[in-house]
Amino acid sequence: MRYALAVDGGGSKTDAVVIDETGTVVGWGRGGSLHHYYTTREAIQEALQTCLSQALGNIQGGEFWVSGLHHGGHTQELIERHGRVMGHAPAGEVNMAFAAVQREWGMVVLSGTGSFVFGLTPDGRARHFGGMGPILGDYGSAYAVGLYGLRAAFASRWTEARRTSLEKAIPAAYGLPDLKSLFERVYGQGLSRREIAAAARIVDAEAEAGDKVARNCLLGAADELAALAFDVINELKLHDEQFPVIGVGSVAQKSRLWWERLCARIHELAPAAEPLLPRVKPVVGGALLALKEMGVQWTPELLDRIVSTQEPHLRAADEQESQTAQGPG
Repeated sequence: MRYALAVDGGGSKTDAVVIDETGTVVGWGRGGSLHHYYTTREAIQEALQTCLSQALGNIQGGEFWVSGLHHGGHTQELIERHGRVMGHAPAGEVNMAFAAVQREWGMVVLSGTGSFVFGLTPDGRARHFGGMGPILGDYGSAYAVGLYGLRAAFASRWTEARRTSLEKAIPAAYGLPDLKSLFERVYGQGLSRREIAAAARIVDAEAEAGDKVARNCLLGAADELAALAFDVINELKLHDEQFPVIGVGSVAQKSRLWWERLCARIHELAPAAEPLLPRVKPVVGGALLALKEMGVQWTPELLDRIVSTQEPHLRAADEQESQTAQGPG
């Protein structure tokens, strides 16, 4: 059997997927960060080992087309314990996102723990804004939303206009009784980038429940990333073009309010823009690139099979992650 193996490594977590040539997802793995700014070399090796071992499972004797990994080294040796590596398909966050919706150009808006906006025209002109990390960037990301939520929680008692349910919801999400305990946690032990980003889930939930302050945190973050999208549209002169706006990352794909606000702002400048949320994770986009490399066509039937067979693997990966997550679950 021939398989596509893809890895999507980010600042918070790494996903690996194995899909056979019929479009059946046969393995999924999840590990920690692969970003050398946020973790150690040893932790990166462990994350790769974990997600690849989980994804490859009991497969033996297969032929693998790989995307999202460099040639050679320890990871190739790990894969070759399960079969032969037949080829590599170059894949990064941007072309994985395009492949996930079977498009070749347009705009990618990534908002997960971090964020960026990327635009590409049919004639090859490109712009990439953002992606500068929590201190210099991460506009409109889960980190930004979580940080705004934390600040709003601590300001809740200042005035009536600042009153917010986040005052109680955020400490509780960290397993703490009150803001005083959270203050001591923040300055005594520190909160990691991932732990701050995890608070975005609480902000989104409280915003959906009607809390105005939480809603403003969420929509303000969406406006920040929309400003970068405006820059891309202006630079590439996309105002009158019909182009896809592909939303990837946990915030873009899970926060209804954030996504609707972002799309509304983009439509102010580019009315013909087409919002698209992929049916599959970005890592599956990487696998699709590997499938193409081995000569498998991207048919609607292939995509339907991938979508239907990825669900149990995703549920298992999400459940495993929630059991070991830092910060709010």
